[in-house]
Amino acid sequence: MSNATALPHTGDLYDDEATPHGVMPGTVRGARLIAAVAAAVGVVLIAITVALGGSLGALLAGYLPSFALVPLVLLFRQAGDLVRKAAIGVAVLALLVSSTGILTGLPPGAVGIVANAAVAGLLLRPSAQAWFTRTR
Repeated sequence: MSNATALPHTGDLYDDEATPHGVMPGTVRGARLIAAVAAAVGVVLIAITVALGGSLGALLAGYLPSFALVPLVLLFRQAGDLVRKAAIGVAVLALLVSSTGILTGLPPGAVGIVANAAVAGLLLRPSAQAWFTRTR
């Protein structure tokens, strides 16, 4: 039995915007979850570093852009397209900071690159743009 008829189909691609009005699309929920988990991992690593007496400055600097995504994520339900664009910008900045961590061996490294690239990529999807530009 095929589920092909259950998915909305427009043209050659499956439409990722097919969510009921007022329901946050999966792309936005996914970006929100990834950003929250990345920030939580940063908090845990910082707590462990402090407990072990390690160097806090470099670790905090590496996770600072990921922490800056948290207030934006909290606005995803009610905010407009400016919040989406700001979150994409901060995610790209966090991606760049994470890429320097690869060279220096400091966190967040590859995990930060993947997480922040995923956040930026999900927020660039048409369904995310439709969510943030919808009429309220």
